[in-house]
Amino acid sequence: MASDLPVIDLSLLPSNFGEKQNFSDLDGNNELKKLREACQELGFFRIINHGMEAAFIQKTDSLARDMFSLAEEEKSRAIFPIFNTGYCPADAGADGKASLPENLVFPGENALPNSVDQISAKLWPHGNNDFQQTVHKYNSHMTEVAHRILKLVLLSLGLDVSKHYNSDPFGTSLQGWLRMNYYYNTKDEEEEAQNVQHISKAHTDLGCVTILYQDNVGGLQIRTKKGDWINTKPLPGAFVVNLGDCLQMWSNCRYRSSEHRVVYQGLKKNQGRLSMAFFLDFIDKAEIRAPKELIDEEHPQKYKTVKFSDITSYLMQVGPTLGGPPSYFLL
Repeated sequence: MASDLPVIDLSLLPSNFGEKQNFSDLDGNNELKKLREACQELGFFRIINHGMEAAFIQKTDSLARDMFSLAEEEKSRAIFPIFNTGYCPADAGADGKASLPENLVFPGENALPNSVDQISAKLWPHGNNDFQQTVHKYNSHMTEVAHRILKLVLLSLGLDVSKHYNSDPFGTSLQGWLRMNYYYNTKDEEEEAQNVQHISKAHTDLGCVTILYQDNVGGLQIRTKKGDWINTKPLPGAFVVNLGDCLQMWSNCRYRSSEHRVVYQGLKKNQGRLSMAFFLDFIDKAEIRAPKELIDEEHPQKYKTVKFSDITSYLMQVGPTLGGPPSYFLL
């Protein structure tokens, strides 16, 4: 099903959040209403005027492709024993199609100090300062944008941003991390490659907010409330944003975490598809509990109060669940 995502212009929304600022203060702001509707219906939207220059985005894209073009033995030096850290080779599905791309994961700086530098040193023992500094800058900018988006999400819920963002589970209980993904076609026959459909595993994101860059190959599909898969096309200069399971839980299901996947075909030989996902998640000790302002007779409390570590521990035991937060934590 063909569709497109709502486009949110950040230049039309607040960047500073004063005391007791809430949705009623911006009741006439159509952009904030668009954001609220997008979070309620699909949990996905695009952002423009986010402050990152097109030339810098292209430079990051180019350096990421250069990294993925390294020989396998060079990339394998950056495989770490720590889960979700460093390089991970592609995972082929049972039918021979790539079900997961190769990727490079940079954990949050708080989780693993200087992770960008440590991983870069494994890839390039003699150094690659340009790559390190670019990834640091990309992470820094994405961190700022992700926090602003999350504040705007709270604002669109009608909440006092200064009150909630300076207390648990927000405040100092958030960490960001970056994953670069690369799908690469090595088929000898171009015609054969064009007929192969590549499908990544459908999933929802666990944390709060994800900001996605994808190149012009596209392929992102999102599942609607009715269960239909809709296609989205890349919009140059824009990022795709989606909400995660924990934010659905915290918002008492006012907002939605949607299942999504990547489906594409037609890559020519030696052509690749690059995406970069920045995740803003809670730290392990963060307590996820819907605020009283979002609980009433029409919206009774849906989920138990849990720590982020409770959710990750459960998922490690039973495997990933689809369609939003695990039902195990429902009241």
